[in-house]
Amino acid sequence: MAIITEKWNKLFEEADYLEDILNGLAEIQQENGYTDEEMENDLDVALWKAYVYNNMDSYEYYELSEKTLAKVKDKGIKSGIWCYRYSCALVYLRRFDEALEYSRLGTKVEPEYPWGWLQLGRLCYKFNLLDEAYNAIDRGLELVPNDYEFLTLKDDIENDRGYAYANSHYIDEEADKNSKERLIDIDDEELYQAFANKSDLEKELDILHKQGKNQEIIDIINSLPKEDLNYDILGKLARAYNNNSQCEEGLKVLLSLKDEGEEDSLWNFRVGYSYYYSEKAKENPEYLEEAKKYFERCLELNPNELDGDTLLRWVYSDLGNRKLDEEKNDEAFEYFQKARNLAKDTDDIIATESELAWAYDYIKDYEKAYEHLKTTISLGRDDIWLHSELGFCLGGMGKYEEAIVEFEKAVELGRDDAWIYAKLGSLYKELEKYDKALEYNLKGLEVDPEDIYIICELAWLYDNIEDNCEKGLEYLNKAKELGRDDIWINSEFGWVYNHLREYEKALIHLEKAKELGRDDEWITFEFGYSLVRLDKIEEGIEYYKKAIELGKDDIAVNGELGYWLDYLEKYDEAFVYLEKSKKLGRDDEWINSEMGFCLNRLERYDEAVLFLEKAIELGKKDEWVFSELAFSLKRLNRYEEALEYFEKSESLGRNDEWLNSQIAECLEELGRVDEAIEKLKAFAVTENGNSVSVNSQIAYLYGKLNNSEEALKYLYKAEKLGRNDIWLYSEIGWNLSGQPEKYEEALEYFQKAVALGREDDWINGQIGFSLAKLGRTKEALEYFEKAKFINPDSEWISYHLGSCYRKLGDISKAIDILKVSAEKGEYRGWTELELAWCYALIDEKEKAQEYLKEADSYIGGEILNSPELKKDVETIKQLISMTTYVS
Repeated sequence: MAIITEKWNKLFEEADYLEDILNGLAEIQQENGYTDEEMENDLDVALWKAYVYNNMDSYEYYELSEKTLAKVKDKGIKSGIWCYRYSCALVYLRRFDEALEYSRLGTKVEPEYPWGWLQLGRLCYKFNLLDEAYNAIDRGLELVPNDYEFLTLKDDIENDRGYAYANSHYIDEEADKNSKERLIDIDDEELYQAFANKSDLEKELDILHKQGKNQEIIDIINSLPKEDLNYDILGKLARAYNNNSQCEEGLKVLLSLKDEGEEDSLWNFRVGYSYYYSEKAKENPEYLEEAKKYFERCLELNPNELDGDTLLRWVYSDLGNRKLDEEKNDEAFEYFQKARNLAKDTDDIIATESELAWAYDYIKDYEKAYEHLKTTISLGRDDIWLHSELGFCLGGMGKYEEAIVEFEKAVELGRDDAWIYAKLGSLYKELEKYDKALEYNLKGLEVDPEDIYIICELAWLYDNIEDNCEKGLEYLNKAKELGRDDIWINSEFGWVYNHLREYEKALIHLEKAKELGRDDEWITFEFGYSLVRLDKIEEGIEYYKKAIELGKDDIAVNGELGYWLDYLEKYDEAFVYLEKSKKLGRDDEWINSEMGFCLNRLERYDEAVLFLEKAIELGKKDEWVFSELAFSLKRLNRYEEALEYFEKSESLGRNDEWLNSQIAECLEELGRVDEAIEKLKAFAVTENGNSVSVNSQIAYLYGKLNNSEEALKYLYKAEKLGRNDIWLYSEIGWNLSGQPEKYEEALEYFQKAVALGREDDWINGQIGFSLAKLGRTKEALEYFEKAKFINPDSEWISYHLGSCYRKLGDISKAIDILKVSAEKGEYRGWTELELAWCYALIDEKEKAQEYLKEADSYIGGEILNSPELKKDVETIKQLISMTTYVS
């Protein structure tokens, strides 16, 4: 039974990596329990091992291939494949004659195997057997028409490029044409002698190295006697430690060889490698500097040291990134440029140009980044990274539309992560295409449900654009659960809670943001916004003013200040801020109505009308604005217009005490007192209408109609409802004083008003009047004197004061007072009648007659209709007709 089954043969033929074949052979042996001897003596096993070894392109492996195939030579010489592979191994061991012999044998035993003819053609070319070489090529092309290797060999022979060159081609046409490196140059004597001079141990160690069996190397070397541990062996031990992720151990070995190795490029390379990949490198930043030093020295000693330039380039790149983190940008870009200078082939140049682009993007120097990206594109890079970085760069340059195109290309090429969708979302947000922004952020969240950045972006979009603070709050809470607790999220929480009218919660988060270091105009404004709505208005206003000091002198803060100062009735100050908000560009219905409101309280009614009319024109047509405009018009005595707007407010549903009172006042001013009374009486029977104020106003209006009976009815209602102030008692007294039988009661109410603090000319005059009517002239005189003292210019008081002096017999004083009053003429007729009394009493009949005549001319009608006045006139006439003075 064959050791290698058809299944395994197929797997080996399809293997992507050579080591897969060796691992497969080991698996076959382990699973089936084959001995080493059984494996070594099996032709198929030997052929597959030789296939791997010949393709490792190493002298050590060619030697191993030869030894492996030699063990099955008896079977192999009957196989064209064995002869081909054995011949290939012999060539690199410089056993060319034998190689030619086995190559010819292979084409005889298996002439249908094409690659035997290829090997024969190459060897015939070496031995200058050109006819045989061309024949071999022809035979091969018959088997594999137009094969690249045969055609290449023919071209090399025809152009006499030499055997070594013809033997150094890759099998793959693309790799052969594009690779700068070629297979082993068989004419490189130094390379061959280096192999030839190696001990068997060194060869074994090198093979184990190529197989990645580092622990085996370590174990072998550490088991050797001290005398066998020479410089080369210890160098290989250090290499094994390095490749086994034990770089600190490797470094110890290498530093023990410092005296011998300092001038050896390979030793410097290995020391640099140890420092670079050391497990302690992260905790020891100086390791990277050490790696740089040794790699630089390595290339000084041997500019062609394998991988030396690559690793030094990586070191420069890492140092550049470190300096960026330290914000030492100039030093960073020196290192990035050094890395770029080390790049030789196209791929390395692309890599370093890409890194320079990334670094400039990182420091937000997008213009320079863009230049390096263009270079990268010109060199052929066209992958996900390129379009992602280009999108990032263009976004930084403010070219949002172009950036979107690049990001979408990256998505088309297969990028499907949260970052790319977040970037697309942010670009659409910049373009104010919020639906697309929402779409991409939601897509990003599908990819990574715990991406905090995207969650916060969604919170912002729902809060600010979708006007859905409840949804936004859900995302904010999710971001907080995932660990975000910085200035931004606490600020956003504060803003959202303010808009949700949860001001206490808003303050908690705003305080947290402030503790974390935010103390700018934005957060100061938000503090003010919360505080005023928690009825801490004075404190909130101070925050608003501080926000302005910090630079937020905008529409919002000036509007807020105006509103809340209005609320505190600080109208002069409020108007300054409202006006500033309007000058800054706010010209909507709110600002105009608020300015109108403020101007009304400043009694600047003409201006108020203009702003309130503008608010209505802009669309504010509610009961409040109509009421406010009506109030302005009423204050300007434009009662018809005022009434129109009060009624508009009423038609929209307003039906409160204030509105009905204002309508009544307008009707009163328009002479429609009866309508005013009916309006108030209709309101008085409603649920909230039977109030002190309404009853008082009805009484007042009846008083204007001189209907004391009805007036008193409503005044008593007001008193019963609890009104007991100066106005009420004064009004009741006044209405009672028109009824002779009520003078005593009137006097009581006047005295109640005095007891509450009224001490003006009116109340003293009314008390005097009532006392006079009750015949208590001396007491009346005392009150009229008080009234006269308070208001010397009142003709009514002067008239009654003169009357009292006349009744008390002080005619001279009475005449003096009455004559002054007569000159002013306010109480024409009444004053003259009283003077007629005085002069009649002192027997100056002509003057008495003259004043009586004047009185009749002014108040003749009142005299005819008043029995009391008729009696006074008759008495005066009798006095005038008498011939003696009556004292």
